[in-house]
Amino acid sequence: MTVKSAHRPCALMALLVAAMIMPPLAARAEESEVSLLTQKSLLDTPGGPKEQLRSFGISPDVSVTQIYQGEIAGDGPRTWAYGGKMDGFLKVDGEKLGFWEGIRFNAQYEHYIDRNINNRDYALLPVDAAQAFVARESYHSALSMVFTQDLGEHFSLSAGKVNTMTLASLTPLVGGGGVETFMNRAFAAPATGIGVTTPSRIVDRLIVSPTYTLGATATVKTDWLKLTFGVADPRNAQDPRVLERPFEKGVVVGGIGTVTTQIADLNGFHTLRSYYSDARGLDLGDVGGVRQRLSLGQPVTKKGYWFASYGAQQFLFRSEENPNVGWGLFTLATLSDGNPNPVRWTALGGLAGNMLLPGRELDRWGVGYFHYGLTAPLLDGLAALRIQRRSEGGLETFYNYAITPWLRLSADLQVVDPWNATKTRATYTAVRLQTKF
Repeated sequence: MTVKSAHRPCALMALLVAAMIMPPLAARAEESEVSLLTQKSLLDTPGGPKEQLRSFGISPDVSVTQIYQGEIAGDGPRTWAYGGKMDGFLKVDGEKLGFWEGIRFNAQYEHYIDRNINNRDYALLPVDAAQAFVARESYHSALSMVFTQDLGEHFSLSAGKVNTMTLASLTPLVGGGGVETFMNRAFAAPATGIGVTTPSRIVDRLIVSPTYTLGATATVKTDWLKLTFGVADPRNAQDPRVLERPFEKGVVVGGIGTVTTQIADLNGFHTLRSYYSDARGLDLGDVGGVRQRLSLGQPVTKKGYWFASYGAQQFLFRSEENPNVGWGLFTLATLSDGNPNPVRWTALGGLAGNMLLPGRELDRWGVGYFHYGLTAPLLDGLAALRIQRRSEGGLETFYNYAITPWLRLSADLQVVDPWNATKTRATYTAVRLQTKF
C-alpha cells in the first residue's frame, strides 16, 4: 500500500472522517440484525466465514494500522511521515482439524506500509516500534510461526520463530505491540537481554535485543504460577542465516516465572526473568581500539553474558463485570553484565489500562517514563572516538479511542532526551488509525 507524499495527510484525514461517521451506518446495520458497533472485527458477522472457520479450529485475523507521526520540537528534521503496518494472524487448533489432542499452531505475517520517522532523528530507541522492524530500509515483511503441544492442563512445549513484541502485547496493562498502546520501543518491546551488539553496529544505533527469536520453550502453569524454561538463538531471526544454521553463534538459556497475586480483590502480576548466553559480542572494554585490533587480526569480541529483570503490574481499579478490564500500575527493571551487552540497566514505569467510564470500557490510555542506562565502557569508548553519547530516557502518553471494537483512533505524545549527547530534547506526536478485519 503506497500513498503519494502530497496526499498522505489528506488520505489519513479522509479515513478519520469516515471513521467518525461510522456510528450512523452501524445503527442502520443493527436494524438488520448485523451490528457493526459491537462485532469484534469488520468481517466477523454472525454466521459469516470467520465464525464458520472457527468451528473447524481455524481463526484468521487481519489488522491494518495507519500512523502519521512527526517531530515537533528538537534538533531532528521537522518532517512528518505517513505509514503503518499490516498484521495477519492465524491460529489453528489441530485437534479440531482431526489431528492429535493438544496440538496448536500460531502464525503472524507483518508487512510495512510506506514510511516512518525512525532513524531520521537522534534517538537510540525507535519512537515508532510498530514500524521499527518491518520497513522500506530493512526487511519488508516478517513471518513468525510457533507450534505448541499441550500435555495436559498444566504443561506445554513450544518451538518456532517468535515475535517477542507480540508476546509483550499480551500483557494486561502495557501490552499493544506499538499499534494499540505505547509506541516507543521501551514500552512496546522491552529489552530481553538476548542479543548483543557487533562491530558493524557500534557507532550508530544498537540492536538492544532481537524482536524475532528462534527457539523452544517448556511451560508449567497453575492458577497462580507460570514457569517457562527456554533455549534461543541470540541473533535476530529475521536473518535467513539463523533459520539455515540455527545456534551457529551460540545459545541463550534461561527462564521466566510469573506469580499472580490479589490485593483487595485486584489482580497483580510479578515476573522474574533470567538468561545466560555463551555467544560472543563486541568487547566494549576497548571500543576505541576495535579498528586497530581488526587490522592486526586480534579478537574484538567477548564470550558470555547474563541478563536479569523484574516486572510488576497491579490493577488499581477494575470493571465490576470483568476482572481483567481496568487500569493500574506497571514497572520493569533490568540488569546485565554491561559487557558485551551495551545496556547495563533499564527502568520504566507508569499507569495504563482501560477507561472505566460507562460505555468507554474499550478505550485504552497510558502514561509512562523510561530510562535506558548504557554501560560505561561503551560510553567511554565512544567518547574516546569523539562520539558523544549518553543514556536515553523519556516520557510517553497516549489515548486510544474505540470508535467500534474493530476501529480505533489514538493520539500519542513522546518527549525524549536522545542518546546523542549533542542534541536537545525532542518531542514527537502521532495519530494512529487501526482497522481490524
